[in-house]
Amino acid sequence: MSTLKNPNQIKNDITFGIIEIGESAGKLSLDFIYIFKDKLNLGDVVRLEDAVKCKYELYICCTYNRNDAQKKLEGMGLNYKKDYYFAEDFFYLLDDWKKKKIAYKSYPGTFKGCLKAIAFGFVAKHGKNIPKKNQRLFYAVNLVPGLLETFPQVFAKSKEYEKYDYICFESVSDAIRYKEDYPLSRDRVITVEELRTHTMASKYMSATYFDKRQNSCACDMPFDMLWIGREGSSRLCECPDYLDVGCGNIGVTDIQEAWQSPLAKIIRLSAVNNTYTFCSRELCGLLSEDKECDTILERREVEEILSPLHINVAIDTVCNLHCPSCRKSLCAKNNENAELVVKTCTDAILNSGWLESAEELMVGGSGESFLSKHYKSVIYEGAGKRKNIVIMTNGTLFTPEEWKRLEGKYEHIGFMVSIDAATKDTYEKVRCGGNFDKLMSNMDFLSNLRKENRVHSIIAIMIVQKANYKEIPDFIRWAKDKGFDRVNLSHIRNWGSFKANEFYRNVSMFDRNGQMKPELKMVLEDPVCNDPMVNRSWRVNE
Repeated sequence: MSTLKNPNQIKNDITFGIIEIGESAGKLSLDFIYIFKDKLNLGDVVRLEDAVKCKYELYICCTYNRNDAQKKLEGMGLNYKKDYYFAEDFFYLLDDWKKKKIAYKSYPGTFKGCLKAIAFGFVAKHGKNIPKKNQRLFYAVNLVPGLLETFPQVFAKSKEYEKYDYICFESVSDAIRYKEDYPLSRDRVITVEELRTHTMASKYMSATYFDKRQNSCACDMPFDMLWIGREGSSRLCECPDYLDVGCGNIGVTDIQEAWQSPLAKIIRLSAVNNTYTFCSRELCGLLSEDKECDTILERREVEEILSPLHINVAIDTVCNLHCPSCRKSLCAKNNENAELVVKTCTDAILNSGWLESAEELMVGGSGESFLSKHYKSVIYEGAGKRKNIVIMTNGTLFTPEEWKRLEGKYEHIGFMVSIDAATKDTYEKVRCGGNFDKLMSNMDFLSNLRKENRVHSIIAIMIVQKANYKEIPDFIRWAKDKGFDRVNLSHIRNWGSFKANEFYRNVSMFDRNGQMKPELKMVLEDPVCNDPMVNRSWRVNE
């Protein structure tokens, strides 16, 4: 695939005509315009037969079939790289850090840490996929070319990094410390995660541009949702499992830049053109409900906004429980590095001004909302009354005292409570460290708030697994009796707590292929399981 090797050869004042060749119902040209309208001077989309008489100095050809298009254009006397280029020749312009001078660093700068950072950075910059297995061998192999490319910076002192365009850190906490110690360099500090995103933007663009799959789910999340997770990584979706492509790290990069990053624009394009290229068609319920088709659907027009309307904050992992469905051991306090990252992300969120303008704030999903001081800062700090909040919690620390601080801060207040059991014996197995009697007392208090309409929605969550699946009907009846609004049934996932064979044999109620086990099917035959208030996270291979 040829590309424009030297963009400076293209005059800034040139206007490109656009030709689309082949069966694509305008998708390709409109995709190109969506991304490049602010980067190039683009003229009209013209018909192939009108290309000569329109007399644009240069054309950009959008097509699925380069060979066929080239034959047609040459038949009209138009020569490649003289009279026209293909759209994908310009995609490299999106890789805005590809040719920058970048130093890969460990801070405060141990030799071993620096070598590791060089390997991480080199792999990210050159767009290599990092395998889940044998990562040490993979980095070791890529360390040698990384050293050859950046050898001088291994021994450079921190003040000498001013000669580099960017200073790249594998560790987010190292990047934050460096920015604090060298404030003049703060705008040039990046993470490996961000480096990989910026230097692979052309590949992401190519993926959605050439994607012919279509889905009519009409999801708006990339335009109004920002999920912020551990280590400051952000996603344009309510769940990182549904969209596992980051758009920036708010612990290091300005939060507004993450929201408007090049990759964020490309992800939004995948919603506009109905491909949803980067979304999980297996896990996302919106996509799995609508079948894919290869007929180009009518494009969607969604307005881009300056800040997200829905913000999901899941930055802190501290929790008073250590449930096998989530983690191997108790993490009730952050270590020094984690605390630095979480605090920095919290400050970025609070200083953004977004919490006051957002339609809805969701807090939790990683750790316990009423244990984390950082979650509490996001929930309670700031002047003025906010609109809506949904708090994810295990319920054990929700007290009348917490409610006094919360009431009046938001127009609408909702809760998502992870309980996972209908009996004390089962609860103590699946919610390690929890107090069932205390939880039930808190749920009685929450139930009364809902009946008084002081709380506006309550969702009870059960992570379905072998230890609790028989209690699903009783759990639903209990939630109905409490006046809760919904019951969410989710299948357990392995977050490293179990070996794979053990997980599918003794823990999960689904096999490796996603097929539901017969025992669970029998339990779900209870009529209460079909109550409208019940939502199941699984929709595929049931």
